Amino acid sequence: MFLLGTHRTVAQRFRLYADRKLGAGNFFWHAWRVARDRDRPLLFHPDVNAPDWARQELTGLSLDDLRVAAIRYAHWYRAQGVRPGTHVGLHTRDGLQGLIHHIAITGLGAAAVHCNPKMAPKTAAEYFLRTETTVLVGDADLLKGLADAWAEDAAGRARPRVEDIARLERTAPRPAGRLENFPHRHTDDDLIMISHSSGTTGRPKAPVFHHGSFFAGKRERLWTFPSLRTDRLLTALPHSHSAGISYLSIAILLGIPTLILDDADGDRLAQAINRFRPTTVLGFPLTLAQIRPEDITAEGARNIHTWHGMGDASHERHIRPLIAFGRRTEGGRELPGSRYLDGLGSSEMGMVLFKQAYTPQSARYARHIGTPAKVVRKAAVLDVHGRELPDGQAGMLGVKTPSVTAGYLDDPTLTEESTVNGFFLTGDIMRRENGTDWFHLDRTPDVIHTAEGPVYSLPLEEVVLMTTQALDAAVVAVGDPEVPGKSQPLAVVLFTDGSERDPDAELAACNAALARQGLSPLRGLLLATDRSELPVGVTGKVLKRVLRERHRSVLHGPAQAQLAVTGATAPWQG
Repeated sequence: MFLLGTHRTVAQRFRLYADRKLGAGNFFWHAWRVARDRDRPLLFHPDVNAPDWARQELTGLSLDDLRVAAIRYAHWYRAQGVRPGTHVGLHTRDGLQGLIHHIAITGLGAAAVHCNPKMAPKTAAEYFLRTETTVLVGDADLLKGLADAWAEDAAGRARPRVEDIARLERTAPRPAGRLENFPHRHTDDDLIMISHSSGTTGRPKAPVFHHGSFFAGKRERLWTFPSLRTDRLLTALPHSHSAGISYLSIAILLGIPTLILDDADGDRLAQAINRFRPTTVLGFPLTLAQIRPEDITAEGARNIHTWHGMGDASHERHIRPLIAFGRRTEGGRELPGSRYLDGLGSSEMGMVLFKQAYTPQSARYARHIGTPAKVVRKAAVLDVHGRELPDGQAGMLGVKTPSVTAGYLDDPTLTEESTVNGFFLTGDIMRRENGTDWFHLDRTPDVIHTAEGPVYSLPLEEVVLMTTQALDAAVVAVGDPEVPGKSQPLAVVLFTDGSERDPDAELAACNAALARQGLSPLRGLLLATDRSELPVGVTGKVLKRVLRERHRSVLHGPAQAQLAVTGATAPWQG
């Protein structure tokens, strides 16, 4: 906690902290009200489509700039009939414009329906219809994709009214006078956002977020999030995702200069680090994993003290190269190397639920995700009946937290199935040790059900990645040729350095390493030739359901050049 030398003074932060009316629907207006530096550049947003974007001068928008734009858009939305409770869609690659429109929409008491621009047009078109979106703003080409998909809708369902977001930026007029009843006076139960899940297990779900619950846990961050006047934030999160909106709201509340990076990959992120020279970098695990350390300059990394990975827990293979950069302060001493905050959460949780800090001195990884965050009132490992399991046994993770979604907009059955004995089921398989240490083993649909018992894929992936030093890998269930109806683990491994590798040698090395750790061996290892053979969804998570379907019979068929297979599986070791 820093009391002095911060962008917001102690008095300003306490004023925000103590204001019970502050929530997810009005964070911007409260931040603007308490700030005394409303004209200071705050949000930076390079045009990554420009060939020389990483060398262009960075100009930022101030709180006053954001306020004027949000009022213009709110005036336009109100003219389109948007009122409290209206569902307004946003479908854009422009993270800054998406945020400003979010502020305008929630300022009217309406709910912003965010959709990742990488989502397939037909999937996105169906998502906006089932979320009852009535007005939709987005990029022209994305809107065209939606229109084409809707034209094929045999049901002829009502479509939203659409508008090009770039045209609105140029033409939306300022109101002649003050907007009445703006910003909206929210209550805790007001719906302010619908932001879809990753969709890795099927159709993207539509969890809902409310003014009070989506802000739960964020109030404490007014004191704990790095906010010294030397701090600069770079966010490579998908800014249509609830996590993107969440962290941008904290940055605005605390007044932290922030660069919003669109369509982030490893190359763009390295360039942005070199240009912006942040102290904190945010991203989903795969985005951070794609950074080539040699692309980051000494000057760019000099001040980095923290990396934030969130969503799925990150792998040791991806964390270690990053924490070699920068410098951090511990116990009043400046030390070489940064820290990596590995956060486990999901779209439905509203914020990270578990957090583990790694530094260059860390020796224990193995999917250790630390302890529950303060916002979690209770976490437990549960059996299929919702009964709490003792330490050492694997089971479903259940949490009780005020930040959790109230449910899924269009699927009350799924909402009911996601709750048992007062716990919300996150879809994760966990094990707890010593009462306090939690280990992430798998996602529920990804557990590999072998003849010898369940095999959890994530600990195997940890070993595969460290052994092979590949960019990415996934361990998935494929059909067991000896035991019909059962599965065996197959690793799909992606290298990007162009070197030739022997799959038999890689498989032998991985199984030797797995044996040393008492883990189940792989039955096969497949070398992916490119990313299409290890596909990811819109948030960068590997689509294991696609791999399971694609390789279901791989152990039954003829030999393949890139595939190595063992003989009959060795006895399973728990």
